[in-house]
Amino acid sequence: MNNPMSLEGKRILVAGASSGIGRACAELAASLGATLILAARRKELLEEVRLGLEHPERHLCVGCDLTDDSAVESLVAEAVCAGKLDGLIYSAGMGPSLPLMMYNKQEAMRVFDINYFPFLALMKLCSKKRNINPGFSAVAVSSMAAMVGIGGQCAYAGSKGALSACVRTLAIELVHKGVRVNAVCPSNIRTEMYDKGMEKILSMQPLGIGTPEQVANAVCFLVSDAASFITGINLPVDGGWSAQ
Repeated sequence: MNNPMSLEGKRILVAGASSGIGRACAELAASLGATLILAARRKELLEEVRLGLEHPERHLCVGCDLTDDSAVESLVAEAVCAGKLDGLIYSAGMGPSLPLMMYNKQEAMRVFDINYFPFLALMKLCSKKRNINPGFSAVAVSSMAAMVGIGGQCAYAGSKGALSACVRTLAIELVHKGVRVNAVCPSNIRTEMYDKGMEKILSMQPLGIGTPEQVANAVCFLVSDAASFITGINLPVDGGWSAQ
């Protein structure tokens, strides 16, 4: 029986693959048969991830400063050397608290420079037919902060709001090329970022704190052919938060 969730034979670029949700996405995508190009700033951590994947010899690690547009161009050029891409998972991000009274433009731009702008740079390249196969699917990891109010998160929520709005826009703009663009919106997920800064389990999440693997399930669904009739959505993966 055909498994529509299979990623066998697909080449997928995973940006932000060295830890957290990005790493979980890489692990699941590899187990579903994908060949991966793993990208992040810390190449030594990417190598650790690659060696833990199924068939590690299939996968490529590329150290890349995603805030540098020329580095992103080099990343995509290297990624397509062995074949066109079938998917992009964008999971790079940072989430510092920045209450309004502490706002400064330099810090806010630092957040946008990793949470938002690299996704645009990657999508500009991944909308070129020479780089991708028909049916290309992009999935960005946004946040529930793009959908609900969370105090002290003006820069982070703004960057994720921009990302979520961009997903809807690109889904319409690129549909004629057969490109799908979606996002998942996790709430509080137990990652390295969580462990460092968000110790309180919010009562607004009836199912408690999520795991990177639970988010990866949604991401790999959207990047797979099982979601071939889905584009332009922001899928909450929030433990029931938005149900209240």
